[in-house]
Amino acid sequence: MTLEPSHLITLGLAAVAVIVWLVRLEGRVNGKATTDQVAAVSAQIGTTAAVVATLQAKDASHDNTRDEVIRLQEQIKHLTDLIERLLPVPPRRKTAP
Repeated sequence: MTLEPSHLITLGLAAVAVIVWLVRLEGRVNGKATTDQVAAVSAQIGTTAAVVATLQAKDASHDNTRDEVIRLQEQIKHLTDLIERLLPVPPRRKTAP
């Protein structure tokens, strides 16, 4: 059986069509993979932004707590000074040597 030129042209065109189809299929798969990767990165960015916002809120809360502790320490110091001024310190007892 010999291959005629028309058969070779038909087989050649079929091979080219299959190659083009495979290249397009690969491009479609790569495009979907790229879209999926972009979606995954976007989700990670969203999660990271939420974590950063939570940490900033905790940091602000920590600053408020620190300020309240300092205010309470100042009030305790002021009250201690008032108590020391208003209540005289009793004299020490003399003990026999």
